[in-house]
Amino acid sequence: MAECFPTVGIIGAGTMGAGIAQVAATAGWTVELMDVDEATVRAAIDGVHRRLDRLVEKDHLTAEQRDKTADRLRAATGPDSFTSSRLVIEAVVEDLDAKVNALLSVIHALSNDTIIATNTSSLSISRLGQAIGQGRRTVGMHFFNPAPLMKLVEIVRGDETDPAVIDDAARIASDWGKTAVRAKDTPGFIVNRVARPFYLEAWRIVQDGYAPVDEIDCIMRDFGGFRMGPFELTDLIGQDVNAATTHSLWEQLDRPSRLKPSRLQIDLVERGDLGRKTNRGAYSYEGEEPIPAVAFDRRPLVASKKLQDVIRMFIDGATRQSGSELEQYVFARILAAIINEAGWAHRDGVASESDIDIAMKLGTNYLKGPFEWAEQISGPRVAALLAALNETVDDDRFSPAESRR
Repeated sequence: MAECFPTVGIIGAGTMGAGIAQVAATAGWTVELMDVDEATVRAAIDGVHRRLDRLVEKDHLTAEQRDKTADRLRAATGPDSFTSSRLVIEAVVEDLDAKVNALLSVIHALSNDTIIATNTSSLSISRLGQAIGQGRRTVGMHFFNPAPLMKLVEIVRGDETDPAVIDDAARIASDWGKTAVRAKDTPGFIVNRVARPFYLEAWRIVQDGYAPVDEIDCIMRDFGGFRMGPFELTDLIGQDVNAATTHSLWEQLDRPSRLKPSRLQIDLVERGDLGRKTNRGAYSYEGEEPIPAVAFDRRPLVASKKLQDVIRMFIDGATRQSGSELEQYVFARILAAIINEAGWAHRDGVASESDIDIAMKLGTNYLKGPFEWAEQISGPRVAALLAALNETVDDDRFSPAESRR
C-alpha cells in the first residue's frame, strides 16, 4: 500500500523556495513546487537532488532516505496541483504586489482550510492577508537562509490570523525539525529588528573615531563569542541589503534615533562598495587577506570615571575576558544597545522574552539571547550603563524602553 503524506504547495523555486521544499520533503511531506515556468522548477529540484547526494556522501543521509525524499518533490503543473495541499507557502521576491499576485493565482484551487503562509522577512502579514481576502488563514512562516541548515522559523500572526492557524503553523515547523518562535506582525519581526544595534553602534563607533572596523570585529568575536563581527557579517550579507533593511525598519517604526541609518554605510552603498559580492565593502577583498577599506581617523576615547566604573561592572557580569579600556567600551556599548532593543521589542509586544532569546541565538548565532545576557549581567548594571551612555550622546538613543512606558 502506498504511503500517504501531507502535501505542501510552494510558490517560488528560488533559493528560499527550493530550500523550504527540501526541508518539507525530508520531513516526509509531498511537495508541489511552482514557479513561472517548468524549467525553473526542474532546475530547483535538480539542485535539491544534488544537495541530497552530498548528504549521502557525507553519511548524513542513507541512499534510501535520499530516494524517498527525492520522490516527494514534484513540479506543479499549475494551481490545480495545490488542491490537496494542507499548507501553501509563498516564497517569491520581497515585494508585496508580487506576493499578492502569486497567492491570488492559486487561491481558487485551495480547500477552505488550507493554511496560507508567506516567507516574507519584512512585509506586513496583515496587509498581505487583507489584500488576498484571506486574513483569517494567512500567517508568516519566515525561514532563514539556508533553510535546510537554519533551525529557526518565525511564526508571525497578522491582525486577523486565527490563533488555531498560528498553532498549526508552529506545529508544522516543529514537525519539519525547526524551532518555531511566535512574533507579532511588526517591522522586522524579531531577528531583523533586535539585530540592528549590532551593526549600527559598530558603525557609530567607527564614525566617532574610537576603533576601526577590524578592531571592532575582533573585539565582538573575542569578548562576546560572536561568530562574525558586524563588518564581516554585513560584507557577507551585502551592505546594500543590510542598509535597506535598516532604513525600512527606521521608517516603519517612526524614525527612532537608536535605529537611524549610518551615513558611513550609506556612503559605501552609494559608491557601489557592497561587500564580498563587489570585492569591496567595509573590507577590501582584492588581496590574499581582507583589509579594512573604511577611512578612519583615530581619536582617543575619553570616558568619565562614572562611565568607566559602570562599564567595568557590566563587563564583570558579561564575560571573563580582560581587555583594554577601549575593548571593554566597544563591547559594552554594542551589547547594551542590543539588550536595549530587545527590551523595546518586548515592550512593543513583538514576542516573549524567551522567544526573543531563542530567535537571536538560532537566527543570528548569538552565544546568548539578549535577556539571558541581561540576567547574567544583572538588570541594575545594564540600566546603569545605558544611563551613563545616554549622557554621552545628544539623541537619547540609549534611553531604555521601561522609561517611556
